Amino acid sequence: MHQRASHCILVVLFCLLTEVLYADRPVRVLYYQAPPDAPGNAYIYAGPTRIGQTKLPRHNFSDTIQIPNAKGKIRLSFLATPPKEGDEPPQNAPSVLIPGRWEKILLLVSEDKDNSTLPIKIRAINASNNAFGPGSIYMMNLSRLRIGGTIGDKKIDLLPRTVQIIKNPISTDGLYPAKLYTIRKRGDKPQRFIKQMWGHDSKVRKVLFILPRPAPHHATYYCAPIHDF
Repeated sequence: MHQRASHCILVVLFCLLTEVLYADRPVRVLYYQAPPDAPGNAYIYAGPTRIGQTKLPRHNFSDTIQIPNAKGKIRLSFLATPPKEGDEPPQNAPSVLIPGRWEKILLLVSEDKDNSTLPIKIRAINASNNAFGPGSIYMMNLSRLRIGGTIGDKKIDLLPRTVQIIKNPISTDGLYPAKLYTIRKRGDKPQRFIKQMWGHDSKVRKVLFILPRPAPHHATYYCAPIHDF
């Protein structure tokens, strides 16, 4: 009797462990700087298997999509319309590789006029709790300016076309000062970029885009929060 009970417990534990190891992973999508005629939806495939359909929102991240867990990388392909039954997505379909160890994923979509299948390209962000977790800011400098200053208690030195993750700009939830300046080239005087009070929520991730802009400002910014992820 004792052996049977022990066996049942082991079976239950194995099933629970298997569910954890092979649980689906959440994904959210954002199409930043989408042109007026940009596609608003896409079908997602993993190989020949359709994962689902997602909106390509311009300002906030999409609802959550679940993709399969995998020991190795998984390639996600995006299509405007589903292929014929039994056919795989065409080789030139926009796609992105997702490492198996990533537990949560954000997908940033941008324009790719050269892709005739679907005019987008996709960048993946590891949003696992140990990489870009709740309370953090993912700063993505897409401009040609150097960004310096402070965000809460953290010093910032963000080179052009680079990324910096700020983990908990302050130790508690609430308001804090963001003071950032820009430098166009070495020897230039720093120019004020941002001087505001921002809010910290330890349950919310934020993606902060530093975007190029015509002279005389040369850059602007946009912040997309991610709740309940």
